[in-house]
Amino acid sequence: MKGLTIKQYAIQNKIPIFNVVKMVKSGQLKYETRQVDGKDEIYILSEKLAPEVKKEGYKREIDYKKAYFELQAKYDALLAKVNGN
Repeated sequence: MKGLTIKQYAIQNKIPIFNVVKMVKSGQLKYETRQVDGKDEIYILSEKLAPEVKKEGYKREIDYKKAYFELQAKYDALLAKVNGN
């Protein structure tokens, strides 16, 4: 069986560390205590760990220069409206 630390499990499953600790203490997750560098650490045991999710990036090309000038024009118009110029 593989083991993950509480922090690794929380990151992998995108849940808060506090919730993982609660799940361990309530018995929802199997775990074992291992000694690492003289400290007891909890490792969550699982035969099948959650698969990593691949995120696809934003594929549309953005012309940042054009977007900047469009935003600048909107800002200038709003500023002129507020100042009454």
